[in-house]
Amino acid sequence: MADQPPTGYTLYLASAGSMVLKNLIKPQVVSTDDFKMVGTIGELTAGIFVPAGSPIQSLSDLIERGKSSDSALRWGHTGRGNVWHMAGLGVLNPNNVITKDIPFKGGSGVRAALASSEVDFGVMGAHLGRGFEDEVRLLAVLANERHPAAPDAPTAKDLGIDFIPVSSQMIVMAPARTPDDVVAQLSDAVVAITQDASYLETLNTAGLPTASVSGPDTAANIEASKANWGKLLDGLE
Repeated sequence: MADQPPTGYTLYLASAGSMVLKNLIKPQVVSTDDFKMVGTIGELTAGIFVPAGSPIQSLSDLIERGKSSDSALRWGHTGRGNVWHMAGLGVLNPNNVITKDIPFKGGSGVRAALASSEVDFGVMGAHLGRGFEDEVRLLAVLANERHPAAPDAPTAKDLGIDFIPVSSQMIVMAPARTPDDVVAQLSDAVVAITQDASYLETLNTAGLPTASVSGPDTAANIEASKANWGKLLDGLE
């Protein structure tokens, strides 16, 4: 995709979170440096869940138990170095919580492990708890804004919990050789579309967070993520 003609007619929609993390862990064939940012159209954010019957009642409770327990709490995620693994570390590391992480295959694997109490808590897309409230309980959304799939659930920010936000921004990109004036026009169009009432209604109905971010601001967000997420990766064994 990065080698496509830079006409503005060929664009790439991708999860920037995965692309950035993969390149921080090990340089890949393609990175965000191979594109110009057109805009952010959505964002997948993480939730921290416990089994429905867990005695853990809040994120603060989980943190305190993790600090004081004689044995490390077991938690599930979707793979070491994955976005949701990093999102979990983004709240566990700043609060010095001692845990044992267990990777599973996809968010549904984490959810199944929670439902069977195979783990004490898990981190997956916040929207994945919807429809499974009898099996899993969302303690908090690991983001600055509340999640449309769980509007009553507090965010880590609401709770005053120290954390590094890690999310998967859905970003429209153009090949790096695309002229700046063309990218600027595309960025304006993306911002307009993502502020349209029908677009917002579609994503809210699906329980997905919306976003409407210009190309330049998207590029700045990616650079900030690289710096912040790199700190989390430094602590991986």
